[in-house]
Amino acid sequence: MTSPWQMLAGNLAVVALFVLAWAHARFWLRGVPGATRALLFGLFMGLGAVSSMLMAAEVLPGRYLDLRLSLVAVSSFFGGPLAAIVTLALAVPFRIILGGVGALPGGTTIAVVCLMGLAGRALLNHRTTTLWHGLALGIGTAVISIAGIVGLQVTTMVQFLLPMGVLNMVATVLASVVFIHARRFAAERDLLAAALAQAPDYSYIKDRHGRFAAVNDGVARLHGFAKPADMIGLSDFDIATPERAAALFADEQRLIEGHEPQIEFEEMLVDETGDERWFATAKVPLHAANGEMIGIAGVTRDITADRQLRQDLIDSRNTLSYALTEMSDGLAMFDRQGNIILCNEQYSASFPYTSEVRRSGANLRDVLLEVIKTGEQLNVPAGDEEGWIERIIANLDCESEEEVNLFDGRWLQLRTRPTNEGKTLVVVTDVTRLKNTELALHSAADQLKHLVRTDGLTGLLNRRAFDEAMETEIARSARATGPMSLLLVDVDRFKAYNDEYGHPAGDDALRLVAKHLRGALKRPADMAARYGGEEFAAILPDTDEDGAYLVAEAFRRSLADVKLPHRGSERHFLTASVGVATYMPDNLHRSAAEIIQVADEALYSAKAAGRDRVFGTRIAGKQRKYGTHN
Repeated sequence: MTSPWQMLAGNLAVVALFVLAWAHARFWLRGVPGATRALLFGLFMGLGAVSSMLMAAEVLPGRYLDLRLSLVAVSSFFGGPLAAIVTLALAVPFRIILGGVGALPGGTTIAVVCLMGLAGRALLNHRTTTLWHGLALGIGTAVISIAGIVGLQVTTMVQFLLPMGVLNMVATVLASVVFIHARRFAAERDLLAAALAQAPDYSYIKDRHGRFAAVNDGVARLHGFAKPADMIGLSDFDIATPERAAALFADEQRLIEGHEPQIEFEEMLVDETGDERWFATAKVPLHAANGEMIGIAGVTRDITADRQLRQDLIDSRNTLSYALTEMSDGLAMFDRQGNIILCNEQYSASFPYTSEVRRSGANLRDVLLEVIKTGEQLNVPAGDEEGWIERIIANLDCESEEEVNLFDGRWLQLRTRPTNEGKTLVVVTDVTRLKNTELALHSAADQLKHLVRTDGLTGLLNRRAFDEAMETEIARSARATGPMSLLLVDVDRFKAYNDEYGHPAGDDALRLVAKHLRGALKRPADMAARYGGEEFAAILPDTDEDGAYLVAEAFRRSLADVKLPHRGSERHFLTASVGVATYMPDNLHRSAAEIIQVADEALYSAKAAGRDRVFGTRIAGKQRKYGTHN
């Protein structure tokens, strides 16, 4: 006679049977929509619960126990509400139909376990299911099964409380373990299948006889098949020319026998349009768990574009190398740390003393230290060498142009251009000829400017330069509220001197006057000019009336002391009269015309007073004060 425990063991086997059956059936249902699969899962678990109740163990007369709750729990926890409803629709009515005193408690426990599984699923909130969740589900099922037995209020069944709880927990945990692993295995298998099918390369697996066991969509389309399944069981002899198929088969057999993978084998094929296409193939032998060779896996990539890109890169490198070699300028590329990553020979040769250190891999700081050590550049600031180095290194991040003067007299222009990738391009051009031309032009311009501003006979400022200087000094002295004086000089009886001694002697006399006027001016800011004919002028910035008188008298006396003969003069030697005008600090309304007019009036007064004398006028505010000095 079969014992109750043997019946319960059989009941456990029924649970395991349905669980394992569904784990296998799930593979065939992977293409079924999720809702339909949930319905089928609920139906499967419901039938399992019914089967468990049909094989219930009679532990006491009229008292039966089974493991239906484990299937109800996994149905609601793993299948969700839809599966739970289907399982309940099968299990609860069937238990009521069976009848007996345990019908109501039995139906109730089924519903409670179902709600427990749904609650656990809700708490999980789409997180990954683990074995700990299965254990918790098993414990909950065990507790509810024990509560159901207690609800029967049959004291003689107390001895079955713990065993039934353990059996329900074991059945639930085992079912959970199977479902968790089945789901994980199915997810990995689906991922691998999707990766194989949707990979952009041509992926395939062959058995050891060269027949296709799996191909992806790309391989199927390449050979004109609607779907990958149409190629399963075929070989290269079915899709390629006999010669190519034989060559592929021989290569793959050598691969299988040699146990060595074939990595990146490249070959050129002509497609149906007559265009050449390049492919790279990698094949590896496949081994079973026991080490037996069972086939090969291969991946083929269309590398036509890569080959073209590679060729374009080679051509570009050759072109760049030619350009770097043939260009007249020096070129260097620096990275973010200031290291030279590229330079041509012209760049190194542009710097004779440091050419050996200006190579790829050298750091700019080391190069500049060598420049300082060798004295290669003339514009390195003495005493600030480290600051000079830091400024140049910082300048790599800025677009700039700089000219450097080398020890041998050459001039180099350095153009710095940062790139978007953080590198810096430096172009070196020898501008020695251009620089020399520029310096010559500057010198010529300075000479021309000097000639334009200088009186050709005396070497003093000419009238045009005098007028410009007057306007500038009038404005400056007004802003500074300081004094300013003007001397107007006229050579006494100069027409008579020319008539008596001739014009060449007159020119010599004017040069003599200019010399003594220039000699009387002691400060760099004082300016002497030939005002016109035998008239001269001197601008004395920041000079009051006393200072102007001293300058004028020093000039008058030094010229008279020469005693250059002049028979037409009252004193019988060459003399000059001087008119002085001085703007006082309190006069802020100044003009060149006014001070010239006042100085001219003073000069007229000096001549009227007997010549060879200084007569001055002080312009204070709007009042003039006159004075004389012999």
